[in-house]
Amino acid sequence: MFSRLRRHPVAAIVVLSIVLRVAVLAPGRRAFEDPDNYLPMARSLVSGKGFTLAGRLTAYRPPLYPLLLIPAVELGRWAPWGIGALHLGLGAGTVAMTAAAANRLGLSQRRALIAATIAACDPVLVWQARSVMTETPAAFLVAAMLAGLSIGGRRGAILGGIASGLAGLCRPSLLAASTLTIAAGLVPTPGRWRERLTRSTIFATTTAIVLLPWMIRNLVAIGEPIWTTTHGGYTLALANNEVYYREILDGPPGRVWTGEDQWHWWDSVTRETAGLTEPEADRFLRNQVLDLARRRPFDFVRASIARLGRFWAVAPSEAVYPRPARLATMIWTVPLWTALALGVLRRPAWSWPTIAATMALLGLTIVHLAFWTDLRMRAPIVPAIAILAAGAGSRSDENRRGCDQVGLGRMGSG
Repeated sequence: MFSRLRRHPVAAIVVLSIVLRVAVLAPGRRAFEDPDNYLPMARSLVSGKGFTLAGRLTAYRPPLYPLLLIPAVELGRWAPWGIGALHLGLGAGTVAMTAAAANRLGLSQRRALIAATIAACDPVLVWQARSVMTETPAAFLVAAMLAGLSIGGRRGAILGGIASGLAGLCRPSLLAASTLTIAAGLVPTPGRWRERLTRSTIFATTTAIVLLPWMIRNLVAIGEPIWTTTHGGYTLALANNEVYYREILDGPPGRVWTGEDQWHWWDSVTRETAGLTEPEADRFLRNQVLDLARRRPFDFVRASIARLGRFWAVAPSEAVYPRPARLATMIWTVPLWTALALGVLRRPAWSWPTIAATMALLGLTIVHLAFWTDLRMRAPIVPAIAILAAGAGSRSDENRRGCDQVGLGRMGSG
């Protein structure tokens, strides 16, 4: 077996990704906590009640992850094994897709293996395999989007758009990356202007088509054409409210907002939105944040800078994680961030289709300048980070050879 793995190094890295994720799922650890109530939604789907929470039709959470959880929920008391198998499969797929994308984007085989290794070993992404949250499937879909776009031509735009739409149905914040990628496809990168317009239009249209059934469902079930979720206003307000600014922004350094203060704020929100529909409550909370930003613009900017620091932090909060875990994460992240910076500064990072990886970083960063964030929120873009970091120091002509191989600019291909 070991000789086969040596002959197929990507397979060896896939095995490594599985071993690491099994380690965090080992008995004795509190795996598969469900803070966002995805399992109740999956159980509701299994029972034939549709997307409901507390007996009420909802669009509060995106639909894809509960759908993926259905086979695990069907296992009853063996559901944790099903969730574990799902997350291990998604983790393995993320590694394979990252390697394929890196290779098609013009990186050498050795550098593609480095990218795959980063996706396999990143501590933030690996750790999220133990939670019933969307980071694990979202990372797979980002890798799939990059792998699709790396094919080139109409076929690549369609495959990338399918993955983009599914990513939006899994984690709506990733649509910011898709939007920037659509715009980036129009800039003077390989291909004539008509070809650039065609690929961006195909990518955008395919993304919208994938989102369309969920919007129609919400129009019928809830009465409004909701393309993503009714959760955005809450996530925005969670990071921008008077209590948060007082306790965290102006509080002791390193403090994490949790416990009694957060529950009191949540209780006040529940009372204020009582009697409102989900879309109305979403707009109410969003408007509260906009009003706060108008009244306290300096504090909003300060909070945004603080969120930026947490999103790209080299280690998790010392108020939550033990010193060994923080040190291990720092040892991994500091050289990775150095390589990422060097990779982003290279010309190929701003040329199609590698620019899609750069836009994934930029898009999610912009979202979390305003919305609630912590270090785990960057887990979905680990494949993009891996590809850009693996390219650090490589020659530009290496990437050009890869671009020629995938037929960039030949929109009739595929």
